[in-house]
Amino acid sequence: MDTLRAHLSTLVPADQAAYAARCGTTIGYLRKALSKGQRFDGGLVRLLHVESGGVVSLTELRPDIWPPVEEELSLALAVDTRMSKRALRARLGFTTDKQLAAVLRLPLDQVESWEEERALPAVPEVVRLLGVQPVIQAEQVPADPDDDRIVPVESA
Repeated sequence: MDTLRAHLSTLVPADQAAYAARCGTTIGYLRKALSKGQRFDGGLVRLLHVESGGVVSLTELRPDIWPPVEEELSLALAVDTRMSKRALRARLGFTTDKQLAAVLRLPLDQVESWEEERALPAVPEVVRLLGVQPVIQAEQVPADPDDDRIVPVESA
């Protein structure tokens, strides 16, 4: 709910209403749901995420549908190395580091310490914001060494 609340706080009332309309709801419903801590429908959560440009967290709104990414996975390679702090702020429509820090839920000092034109650090908060999903490989099924020796048995 925090990323949705933070995203709405960056928009003027007219843009809030337009954002809600693009998601197929009203700003009144979103405000009521935020104040009561209601659980959003999965489709609405997806639209809130997509229409916010990835700012609103899928995992935060519905962890039962979109479980959190484990931090042990190596996500550093998945972050777009061309994305700078300035480019991220422009993509999200932010003008200050304070807004970016609020959405990332990081200390303002940490966000301010990042250089404007350098690649973003691959911290989990940035990775989640960019919507990078880890590639999870399916478990290998062990081969049965007797598979080719088993034949059907006919009963007499």
